[in-house]
Amino acid sequence: MTTQPPPAPVRRISPEELSPEEREYGFRLKHALRCGVSGCSCADGYKVHCPSHNNAEVPTLTIRYEHGYGFSFECTRCPKRRILNALARRGLLPESHLFTSSGAQEAGLQPFNFLIQQPPDWLWPNRIPLGKLTLIAGYPSSGKTSIALDIAARVSRGAPAPDQPDTPFPAAPVVLAPLNGNPRADILPTLRLFGADLDRIYLADLLSTTLPIDYYPDEPPAEDTDEPDDAEEDDWDDEERPAPRHTSGSGRPQQLFTFEEPTVAAPRLAAPWPSLNHVMGRLANLIEAGSAALLIVDQAEDLASMHRAQPATILGMLRALAAHTGAAVIALTHNPAPGYPRAVTAMQRRLAQASVVFTTAVVEPGERRFLIPLRPAMSDDAPAIPFVLPPSDAFTVAWRKPVFPAHMKALIGPRPNDGAKTRAAQSLLVRALQDGPRPATEIEREAAMIGISRSTLVRARALCNVRAFRVSIPDGSNGAGAWYWSLPQRNPLHQDETPETPDEVVNA
Repeated sequence: MTTQPPPAPVRRISPEELSPEEREYGFRLKHALRCGVSGCSCADGYKVHCPSHNNAEVPTLTIRYEHGYGFSFECTRCPKRRILNALARRGLLPESHLFTSSGAQEAGLQPFNFLIQQPPDWLWPNRIPLGKLTLIAGYPSSGKTSIALDIAARVSRGAPAPDQPDTPFPAAPVVLAPLNGNPRADILPTLRLFGADLDRIYLADLLSTTLPIDYYPDEPPAEDTDEPDDAEEDDWDDEERPAPRHTSGSGRPQQLFTFEEPTVAAPRLAAPWPSLNHVMGRLANLIEAGSAALLIVDQAEDLASMHRAQPATILGMLRALAAHTGAAVIALTHNPAPGYPRAVTAMQRRLAQASVVFTTAVVEPGERRFLIPLRPAMSDDAPAIPFVLPPSDAFTVAWRKPVFPAHMKALIGPRPNDGAKTRAAQSLLVRALQDGPRPATEIEREAAMIGISRSTLVRARALCNVRAFRVSIPDGSNGAGAWYWSLPQRNPLHQDETPETPDEVVNA
């Protein structure tokens, strides 16, 4: 009878034998893998609790250390890979372990350590980025299609940006995907008017069932798998084939007919255009084949209605398409409000559907048109841009000098509904008098310039509790002086002050 040798005694490592980093790591393991319950063997034993399984009563994880190799782990229940994954999720993976991300890369994960940092890619600096979806919304006939075609023309010939004359667009191909109208009659004359390089602008056909670009050279179109296989074995002759036995809903067989007339299958009705996934794949192939830097889809609602999908679904797929191809994708969409600021309010629910969101809006008075950035928010780096649509074949879209947010708010005219003019007059009074008293004639002149009448100004004065007083000119003729207005908290004492009578308030 052979006897087994006794197990070798467990040698404990003294902390002085470890480096400072290894001692710190051992301290973290001690506090993370020992439960701290009195009486548990993990406190004094050489085994601790394994983090990869839920057995808190029995410590099963053995931690060993060897000079030159570092820490190693062994559990009586779990494989080594599972232990290392559990330690990695808790930030306890030892530095000595050669942990690589090969498994993560095989699964499709890409470590950021392998990426090369680069500045943002812009098609239009601070306006339209590459690899992202840009949404341009607008009321019908507000100019969003003209803006998109003007950008396409500038990109095709490498023209300067509208708000940055020193920064030209890249001279790159452009893919247009219109779904409404006749491209030969509607789009081609406009592109020629805008001076586009027609050799670099391509028309994407989204209605044909198949195109050569839909397939790779070695991958022909798949055959229709719904057709019966002629090579299928059939052991029955036509005369010997038994008639089908029909059953009723109760399960009892109905009358058995010996002869039955052959039934013709109804034709399968399909849409005469490709599916939505097919369309997105076709657009990706067109961008890659044409090396296009810009894709314009006019418009998202038309594509959604054709495929019975929600506009948010279309925008989400276009957003993924931009990230996959690296091209700038511009999608035109509808905005139910034509004027500012209602156009901005109506687009708040659309801000999460694209990386960059613009809206066209009309600002009264003057019916001036603006391209207003909503995401990122309008700022000094990305102000609104006024533009003028071509009334005839005389000129292209005329871009004006950018307007900053403070100027944009000053251009807003009060609307004659819901007391908007009174509120605008109140805002004018508070802004004009916040630094102290001012002559009434100056404030009335400012109010008249933005369309506020004197009667509206009187109502606003009563709501703001504006006090009026007259300051006489020293050594002047009798009655020489001027009326001043001030807010109650900023009304100083003036000599020769004459209080205003109620009649004067009405006549002011």
